[in-house]
Amino acid sequence: MFNKFKSAPNSIPKGSEESAVSGTPEELVVVKHEGAAVPVAPMTGNAKPTAQQLRGNAVMGMLQANVSKPSILSEDLCFKGELSAKGSIHVEGSLNGLVQVDELTIGSRGQVDGFVNCKILHIKGRFSGTATCEELTVTSSATVDGHVVYKTLAVQKGASITGELLLAK
Repeated sequence: MFNKFKSAPNSIPKGSEESAVSGTPEELVVVKHEGAAVPVAPMTGNAKPTAQQLRGNAVMGMLQANVSKPSILSEDLCFKGELSAKGSIHVEGSLNGLVQVDELTIGSRGQVDGFVNCKILHIKGRFSGTATCEELTVTSSATVDGHVVYKTLAVQKGASITGELLLAK
């Protein structure tokens, strides 16, 4: 699982799966996970990394590789139609239509009208229509007017809700 080598960082062949940290020649520990090499820690002298350092750095590398950035509909954007995406969408503008995503966040300046199907729905702005989600969060600045079916719910004091919130069984 662990490959350890002593080499100057620039001497690694270009086609190699290993990667290096720039600097002076030093001992480098590389962790391979699913074909991707993650540099763990540059080592100087006779210092050896602890198991916790190796595990922590490898986990951070895997988490960073699996985290995707949300797609953002900015304030000046007005979208009408059908929107489908893997990952997350953050709306600060206006979205009207059919939306199917993993995670939808309606920002404090955002507005969504239509039909939404997602795993996670965060409402900070305005939502009107019909939504089905597993996890629903309604913040104090939110306005909800419609029909929302959820499995878990969090509502902050001050949120405006007109319509119905239904627990899915």
